[in-house]
Amino acid sequence: MPTPSAATASTRRRRTVLAVMPSLLAFLAALLLPVSAARAVPTAEDCTGVTEGRHAGTFTTAGQTHCLELPSPQGARIAALTSLGGAGVTAQVELVDRNGAAQCTAGDLSRGECALTGTAPFRALVRALDAEATGPYGVHFVRTDVPQNGCPVLPAGSFADDAASVRLETGNGVFSHCLTVPADAHSTAELLRIRYGFPDDGPDLFPQYSLRVIDTDGNGPSCYDHPAPGQQLRTDGLTSCSFTAGKAYTILLQGQDAPRTHTLDRRDVTATARGCTVSAATAVGAPATTGTSGQNGTLRCHRITTAAATDRLRVDVRDPHDATHTLVMGDTGGVACYQKTWECTATGSTGYQVVTQVPENWSLPASYRLDAWRIATAAGPAPECTRAGSVAYGYGPLTGTLTEERTGVCAVLPSTSGDLFKVDVTTTDGGTHIPAPELYSDAGRNLCTGHSSPYNCQAAGQSLFVLALPDAADRTAYRAQLACTTAPCGSEELTVGTVTPTTVQSGTVATLTVQGTALGMGTTVQLTGGPTPLTATTVSVSDDARTLKATVDLRTAPAGNWNISVNALGHQFPRGTLTVTPPPVSGLGTYKPVTPTRLMDSRVGLGVPKAKVGQGGTVTLQVTGSAGIPAVGVTAVVLNVTATDPTSASHVSVYPNGTTRTSASNLNFTAGQTVPNLVVVPVVNGKVSFYNNAGSVDLIADVAGYYTTDGSGSTYKPVTPTRLMDSRVGLGVPKAKVGQGGTVTLQVTGSAGIPAVGVTAVVLNVTATDPTSASHVSVYPNGTTRTSASNLNFTAGQTVPNLVVVPVVNGKVSFYNNAGSVDLIADVAGYYTTDGSGSTYKPVTPTRLMDSRIGLGVPKAKVGQGGTVTLQVTGSPGIPAVGVTAVVLNVTATDPTTASHVSVYPDGTTRTSASNLNFTAGQTVPNLVVVPVVNGKVSFYNNAGSVDLIADVAGYFTT
Repeated sequence: MPTPSAATASTRRRRTVLAVMPSLLAFLAALLLPVSAARAVPTAEDCTGVTEGRHAGTFTTAGQTHCLELPSPQGARIAALTSLGGAGVTAQVELVDRNGAAQCTAGDLSRGECALTGTAPFRALVRALDAEATGPYGVHFVRTDVPQNGCPVLPAGSFADDAASVRLETGNGVFSHCLTVPADAHSTAELLRIRYGFPDDGPDLFPQYSLRVIDTDGNGPSCYDHPAPGQQLRTDGLTSCSFTAGKAYTILLQGQDAPRTHTLDRRDVTATARGCTVSAATAVGAPATTGTSGQNGTLRCHRITTAAATDRLRVDVRDPHDATHTLVMGDTGGVACYQKTWECTATGSTGYQVVTQVPENWSLPASYRLDAWRIATAAGPAPECTRAGSVAYGYGPLTGTLTEERTGVCAVLPSTSGDLFKVDVTTTDGGTHIPAPELYSDAGRNLCTGHSSPYNCQAAGQSLFVLALPDAADRTAYRAQLACTTAPCGSEELTVGTVTPTTVQSGTVATLTVQGTALGMGTTVQLTGGPTPLTATTVSVSDDARTLKATVDLRTAPAGNWNISVNALGHQFPRGTLTVTPPPVSGLGTYKPVTPTRLMDSRVGLGVPKAKVGQGGTVTLQVTGSAGIPAVGVTAVVLNVTATDPTSASHVSVYPNGTTRTSASNLNFTAGQTVPNLVVVPVVNGKVSFYNNAGSVDLIADVAGYYTTDGSGSTYKPVTPTRLMDSRVGLGVPKAKVGQGGTVTLQVTGSAGIPAVGVTAVVLNVTATDPTSASHVSVYPNGTTRTSASNLNFTAGQTVPNLVVVPVVNGKVSFYNNAGSVDLIADVAGYYTTDGSGSTYKPVTPTRLMDSRIGLGVPKAKVGQGGTVTLQVTGSPGIPAVGVTAVVLNVTATDPTTASHVSVYPDGTTRTSASNLNFTAGQTVPNLVVVPVVNGKVSFYNNAGSVDLIADVAGYFTT
């Protein structure tokens, strides 16, 4: 684009350019043509002796030739520079020896590469480029085989703002300059910068200049002129050159006999560059390095280091205007990335000099962000990048949020050459800045094209997929989906293996598992042979595309043998038969979740009299026949029980009405404390009873579900305790406390062993930690209206856990915080399913199985720091010796010596990060635990200090 001053006289300028263009073209053509092989030898008296340096003469008649005799000896090299326009006559020079033998071309003379190989003296024959022109002219002779006193030194600079430079003027007969770079004062690679200027009133002809570099042996270094985008004239140009150690260099500046300024500087761009900010390459998505832009044209340098030369870095500079240009050199100064405003990849060096500049006439940002990610090593793509199992039909969707704390995400795709993907990227927060996809080959080439979504991306072997924070955004929420347009992509072809199970029960929603390769969500399973064909709904495909799960509704399907076929990519694969057996007449202990509903509140007289429960007092609650609980067939009920406003320390026991209360307890509290705990209690006479040991206390009970004998409920599937949500680190929900009146929603199906469909409820151990004020949290089914039921109650600074059994709607559950802000954690223990594959529940009379204070079930001793005790649960009173899949325990931690947490987990398995109880020194804390049983035992781990542990059994699950 033209400079502003040039634009002010654009009309006059266009006329001037057109007027001088024919002579310029003729001059350029002359540079490319060799001089004549020989001409008539001029006599000495016809020649004027001149010195090396500038010579001025005048053509008095048209067609005149001047002979200038040079003092340069045989073997010398010389440049003959002439004006590229402006005042006077543009001359052309031919160099011959005393015998008239031509010495070199006009191009050799302009580059300083003219070797004087003939017989001295040598003579320059000068004539006007335009044969009819007369008037003054000039020729600048410069020896280039030895440094010249008349050529000042171009000092070495740094990337500091006060870098040394040389300012050269033209006009008034001066059209060229020479500079020297001493042999001992340069690196092996340097960046030359030339800033070109002219008066504010604008030039009378189109500006021109050329810059040439040559060493004393007559060799020009390998130089590259980096284009200045958008500029018709390089008013601020960069040239990178490779220099030979120990060689001196001459720099020739050829311009116009017109008022101009040329400011030159040079900077080392190898590993020894001065003034560079040094930082190490980072993992993909790490926070960027921040730099200040300075003024237009200001050069900044960042030195990025990496562990090995085989590492591949992705370098990108971001600013709100997308105006910062980047030039990247390796440690030896070789150009790794040519100047541009978008990302580049570099390899082959353990360090890179990243030079940034905002050219003239580009919008100037105050600062910029530099990303320097190590996207690959010799071992392969970066380890932090997700490894996709298959791309047979594409990849994704990927969802998330990019910020300055997490600037990018990546995934390694097992693609093959020729795979084509359509990539759709959208924002999910209503923003306007969408990250553009990048698909890198092993050679580091981005093979995505397009300027808006959807993009076209091609694979060249294994690919690295990258999404990066856009230039003009500091935050964007995204959704990216890759669809293979040449399915199946990747190296595996479509195959279909076995379909299991081969026998299922009528009256259920069965889950079928298909094994094979290159299976996709479009793959379907069909059952034929019955009254009408049944098509299973594909609900999930494993990451490696080798396992497909589909559900089929058999609730009204007749018993018998059904033919199985799998349909994919237009092909049908018969796969045997499925035997559907008659449904069971009835079952025991299947679970029916209900909308969390408050059944009892002694503060207002709901369900029980309006009064605190006194010392040694008992209240009884009718649970059947209300809140969706049937009047008959209920074996046990799941209640979240809260004790509030107690007058003294005490404990509460919840037990079946009409039975003898045992020593088992459910809630422990101190005066004034509000404590919730989940209770699974057998139902006798349709009722449950609540006993308070000391003082007086208000009691609240919210129902979550019940167990029924009619076979209509769900069976239980325990899973390895796994953390699904942690708002402190952004696991499952955004990384942020849940504020006053705030709600977060957690996807529970499709992860941690929980299937994508058929889940009616999930068992979670929920922990509230670091609250800013007293509050309560309610956990409820997503997409439903939240009721007054609560699950956790806490005060400022308190950490409180509680087990929650919550119905699942839309595959999700929601968490509501009433006041202040709080971090929430959720560990899954199991889920309830409609497919009939789980366990049924058998309630037992609450019984104490373990008490470390007296040596019941485990040794008589506190459990120390990092200590574990193991409890035999099968074969205990009321629990069979075999067939037990999980057990329901009310676990109490008491008299701890320090703040700690306890994890309850299946014996013989690796303990996960999931925890069940959190407490401070001296605190007594209970919590219900549903834990899988392995080897007939469960284990209890204490993290810090020492603590006594108590466990009361409420029931068990059996196959």
